[in-house]
Amino acid sequence: MNGMIYQLPLFPLNTVLFPQSELSLRIFELRYRRLLDECGKKQPFGVVRIRYGHEVGEPAFTYDIGTSAYVVQQVALADGSLAVMAVGGRRFRVTGVTVEPDGLTRATIEWLSADPFVAIPNALQAIADTFAECGDILTDAGTLAWRLADALPLSLTEQQELLEENNPQLRLQRVNEWLLKHPFDFIK
Repeated sequence: MNGMIYQLPLFPLNTVLFPQSELSLRIFELRYRRLLDECGKKQPFGVVRIRYGHEVGEPAFTYDIGTSAYVVQQVALADGSLAVMAVGGRRFRVTGVTVEPDGLTRATIEWLSADPFVAIPNALQAIADTFAECGDILTDAGTLAWRLADALPLSLTEQQELLEENNPQLRLQRVNEWLLKHPFDFIK
């Protein structure tokens, strides 16, 4: 952790967003429309997995580790809702929350340290090369672990555990162990 404290509006979801991954949202609640108005395309909001509660209605209780997200595309739909595409940024830890009168949750967060560079092990280089064939050049274990975790049909618990893992080498090792246990199950 780098100890930097920051305020971030939260978007609790029944999903896990990994750094550099895409997230498609449909916004219809006023509190989240306000979140989008405040953040625009330049300021992040936080995506955190719901521990207890629901995505719609009363504010939910969330896990402490989440990922910042930036809006990259927003389209108004005929029913008045918004279709939004966001991309994951940095991981953070929630240190405190406040709920505003309209139900929007704001968190005091601390950014988690960026992954140190760890080379991709030779045994997994062929997988990284497959991503490169699709135009996604991966040079480190942490980024390969995020890409694989996003592509594999992992449970929400497994996804949250990977998001919380600070060691990129261990994160990639856990994804690789999943691949070895499920050699034919990796099509999402």
